[in-house]
Amino acid sequence: MAENLDNVEIIMKEMLEIQQKSKMFVDLLSEGEALSQNQLILLLQLKINNGMKATEIAEFFSVTPGAVTSMCDKLEKLGLIQRIRENNDRRVVKMALTNTGDMKVQEIFLKFSQDKLIDMANILREVNQLMNKIF
Repeated sequence: MAENLDNVEIIMKEMLEIQQKSKMFVDLLSEGEALSQNQLILLLQLKINNGMKATEIAEFFSVTPGAVTSMCDKLEKLGLIQRIRENNDRRVVKMALTNTGDMKVQEIFLKFSQDKLIDMANILREVNQLMNKIF
C-alpha cells in the first residue's frame, strides 16, 4: 500500500513538472512574437488538423463562437488564415492556414535545433503511447 502511494506521488510530481515544462515551451515559442499564445496555438491546430470549423475551434479553446470570430479576424487580416466555405453547405466555414500561415508555423519552430525537435517528438510520442495503453 505504501509503495502504491509512493508511485502516485512520483506520478503526480512528474506530471506537474511536464505541465510546467509544456508551459515554458509555449512561452518560448511565443517569445518575441506579435501573436498571442492562443493565436499561435490556433495556427498549430489548423496545421495539425488541416483546417478546422469555427465550432471545433470554439470547443478546443472552450470559448464562444464570437470569440473565435474575433481571433480569426485578426489572423485573417495578417494573411495567416483564410475562411473556406464548404461546397455542400455554404453556411459551414472552415478556417485554414494560408501559405504565409504555414510558413509562420515553420518559422516559430526554428527557435529549436532539428536535433532537439526530433528528441522532443520521440519522447512525447513514447509518453503518449504509454498513456494510450493505460487509458
